[in-house]
Amino acid sequence: MQSSKGNGDLAQRMFEYFYRISDKYKVPVTALAILADGSKNYRPGIYVQEFMGTSLTYRFNSYKILDQDEIVLRGDSNPFAVVVLTALLAILHRNITDEQLKDIKHDLYEEMIKREMDKDTRQGIYDFLARYVSFKRPEMFIKFHRRVNFS
Repeated sequence: MQSSKGNGDLAQRMFEYFYRISDKYKVPVTALAILADGSKNYRPGIYVQEFMGTSLTYRFNSYKILDQDEIVLRGDSNPFAVVVLTALLAILHRNITDEQLKDIKHDLYEEMIKREMDKDTRQGIYDFLARYVSFKRPEMFIKFHRRVNFS
């Protein structure tokens, strides 16, 4: 997952990952870059390398979190929709108070509970939800954890 533009080298890194996996395992490979940055216009999807008449063009898939619809994600029964919803709300609400963030995380926790999933999946999503966007004050994590009383 790419959450910022970084050094602008995502396309090159995607190619390197593709090549290394393909070379090591000798299997067909597809790639997906999950773009969790706050820029609507940042959409890498191609890497081009040219030198002395030789050229390489590598295209890869991308999934832009900002393109997702909150209402659609809330209505989706897929557990991964909660992960995407968490990332989307983190992008949209970057400058909120810890108390507002706690309320959003609690709401997302409730979204997670609505979906039928096994305990390990639920725990993994809870861990992501609890830690993906951190509170400014560490004691807020404890308050959030107590409020949801996850077991």
